[in-house]
Amino acid sequence: MDQPLDVAVIVPTRNSAATLRACLQSLRAQSHPCEIIVVDNKSTDDTWSIAKSLADLVLERGPERSAQRNAGAAQTEAPIIGFIDSDMIVSTEVIAEVVREIAAGSAGVVIPERTVGEGFWAEVSAFERSFYHDDDFVEAPRFFPAEIFHRANGFDEAMTGAEDWDLGLRTLALGPRTRTQAEIVHEEGRVHFFNICMKKAYYAPGVALFVKKHGIGTVREIASRPWLRQPRALASPLGVGLVALKAGQALAMAGGVVVGALGHRSRLPERRDAAGSHGRAGS
Repeated sequence: MDQPLDVAVIVPTRNSAATLRACLQSLRAQSHPCEIIVVDNKSTDDTWSIAKSLADLVLERGPERSAQRNAGAAQTEAPIIGFIDSDMIVSTEVIAEVVREIAAGSAGVVIPERTVGEGFWAEVSAFERSFYHDDDFVEAPRFFPAEIFHRANGFDEAMTGAEDWDLGLRTLALGPRTRTQAEIVHEEGRVHFFNICMKKAYYAPGVALFVKKHGIGTVREIASRPWLRQPRALASPLGVGLVALKAGQALAMAGGVVVGALGHRSRLPERRDAAGSHGRAGS
């Protein structure tokens, strides 16, 4: 590129061909240009070729997204670093707003998310997220001044699941957290009950490590959810679905913790998009 850009966005991927093109195109369409770094974990679909056609730099790293993100951050000299998942579409003013927030002194910038997808369980996921607007614990920051990110030592590579909460807490000790008005659309595709629950099982060891690292008091933050304080909302069909979903996820997480304690790990389920192609759920 002719001139270094002041914002770098790192996108970790693994078999993300179904969603990656839309994600990278949304980053290319930003009103404030950004450097795009894709860090792929041995994809077997068209992820690599899509990334090569749209990103400024494509790396192959693993074994998990925390290490991928750190590897991407190490490859840029941009003074602002951000992290976007490959199944997200970024509205055009996000980067511009991030730059303004960090120029005003923010040490971590939260981007509000809106969940979209197909099927009843996608509606339930969107319903749940609607309760978390401006919840500092659930909504972890995605963009940081590079100096803050590196001083906090980046993502904890031992942690997959809750690693964004962990980094958010560590950067909060270094400066204030703010949020944009512009949002991210999180494209979940066709959502299935089993897959959502098994994702929680996969991430459960990371959540257990987070609790061990930050103290038992964090369990209250994890368990405390705003929808529990709104019984009328839970009386609706989506509310009933949410209660069922959280029960299934709790059981899956308990199983994931047990499996992790035995030295094994639950498998991250694949997602199927409308066209029938596959990708890692939550990649």
